[in-house]
Amino acid sequence: MDHIYDLIGIGIGPFNLGLAALAQTNTTLSSLFIDQNEGFNWHTGMMLKGAKLQVPFHADLVTLVDPRNKFSFLSYLQAKKRLFRFTIREEYFPLRSEYDDYCKWVADQLTNLRFNLRCLDIDYNEAKGYYIVSCIKLPWGHNILLKARRLVIGIGTSPYLPSFIDKNFKGILHSSQYKFHKQELLDSQRITLIGSGQSAAEIFDDLLNEGKTPYWFTRSPRFFPMDYSKFALEMTSPDYIQHFYQLNANTKQKVLKEQAPLYKGINKELISGIYDKLYERDLSVKNEKHSFLFPNCALTDIKELNGWLNCSFLHQETMETIRHNTMHLIMATGYKYATPKFLHPIRDKIQWTSNGQFAVSANYHIDREATLFVQNAEMHSHGYNTPDLGMGPYRNAIILNTILGKKQFSIEENVPFQGFRGPEHK
Repeated sequence: MDHIYDLIGIGIGPFNLGLAALAQTNTTLSSLFIDQNEGFNWHTGMMLKGAKLQVPFHADLVTLVDPRNKFSFLSYLQAKKRLFRFTIREEYFPLRSEYDDYCKWVADQLTNLRFNLRCLDIDYNEAKGYYIVSCIKLPWGHNILLKARRLVIGIGTSPYLPSFIDKNFKGILHSSQYKFHKQELLDSQRITLIGSGQSAAEIFDDLLNEGKTPYWFTRSPRFFPMDYSKFALEMTSPDYIQHFYQLNANTKQKVLKEQAPLYKGINKELISGIYDKLYERDLSVKNEKHSFLFPNCALTDIKELNGWLNCSFLHQETMETIRHNTMHLIMATGYKYATPKFLHPIRDKIQWTSNGQFAVSANYHIDREATLFVQNAEMHSHGYNTPDLGMGPYRNAIILNTILGKKQFSIEENVPFQGFRGPEHK
């Protein structure tokens, strides 16, 4: 008799990994999480020396909803015999490589994960009330059918490139591939970087450390620091997510644009370090161009000529067109969610907004029966906290509470001193 799981998760990034950990340690749910990769794999192309997370160490896979969980970051440090050293270091933000190792440590212990399984499509048996997940086992290629009462889609986002860019042009790469092309870049005569977020800054800094000084363009009016002030951090809370969810769609779009410094900015320490390195370079290099950073410049077109890339920019204040030639172009242009093709067979079961996005409920399901959930696909409905690693445990607690039909996990409320909806009058 075929086993029918209570829950199957598709994709094993940090969010579904945290869900798998909470499901295995706190519930009797029969769960399975699948991923097409050979093992846990998280932003390997940006695993740069010294790069840190943008969230503190306690914003791990489980702690903020289950601080006693054996899969916490502190438990990992204890198991690796690094707890005292980490404490002595007095560093609030873990290294990105350390967080990656922590996730792999958790993945190695969970029994509800299956790698090398690629989801091909999903169907739904209406009469019996379960999903049929068609998979292919890699690398051999034989087919596997899995069944589950509920699904959680956590495949993550994909690297985004503007539509006018010809991906066949040699020398253009997305920032997610930086580490794999680093030696090629170090041999380049000229490197240009596009974007103004943390990834762009980390790449610029890494190239400075290697003795290269790339040109850095962004359409943003300046190189914004991440707003890490305490009242801004209050917005990284269940209370703010609930407030944002209740806004109308037009207001949500407007607010998200205004909130760029809350989630698209650069770590202040990194900005200071970059400036200091440029200052030191200026002392040692005479009679050379001093300007390498160019805000207010929107990339509008790229042409290829004799092995060089001819880039056109529109200055956002002077409205002048700027030409710039480069051998390599690194696009730190972020990521975008794309609806996976394997959902097409159950498209009619999914609820959609008028502009073709998932109509995500407050509890993160996208169907009427609360059987199909999404992770990191709801910025348009739940706000800028959607991709925040620290808010992953909160979302997972909501999903599991909904599936279980009870408050298995207590959600902390009334966190902020601010009232996001104005004063309450009684």
